[in-house]
Amino acid sequence: MNEFSHFKLKIDAKPTMFHGKTVRSNLTQSLWLKKIRTQILIENNYSCVICKHHPNEENYKELHVHEIEEYDFDNGVVKLIGLDLICANCHAFQHFKRSQLVLSAEQLDRLIIHFIKVNDCSIEEYKRYRKKLQRSIFEQNIDRIMFQQKSSRTKIDHIRFAILGDIPFKDLVIERLKQKDVYYEYS
Repeated sequence: MNEFSHFKLKIDAKPTMFHGKTVRSNLTQSLWLKKIRTQILIENNYSCVICKHHPNEENYKELHVHEIEEYDFDNGVVKLIGLDLICANCHAFQHFKRSQLVLSAEQLDRLIIHFIKVNDCSIEEYKRYRKKLQRSIFEQNIDRIMFQQKSSRTKIDHIRFAILGDIPFKDLVIERLKQKDVYYEYS
């Protein structure tokens, strides 16, 4: 997808087998919202790292902490690489597949307009991007099928998490994941 490497806003296609499997879902609300989110807001000056949206204080809820992940299909591991602060529109676009299921046609059109504005591109470029991405998702589905075949042979029974990036409260996050027996450490 080198043709689109200059795009700031992209769809983040999470493989189906990892849907709903996040570090956040394994942490307490207090740790995520009061500690990690607060630190990410401060580090990013209360602005979206993609489109630079900077809401007033009453609307900080428009800013979301987005987990940047990679996936280890062989071991069934979600690797947390980092955390970004992004606005609700950028976040909804990154999760476009999910957004298609829950948003109206009008709301989806607004997301596409947001994408075009943020990336300073045309509707035609957007359409080419989507078409190329769909081919990439097809390739990910092949990876998923290979993982399912491997996991049935090697008995991978649950998804685990590795923290590879420098995130706020990293030691505490790792401790919580270990307590839940979902931490995976690469040697």
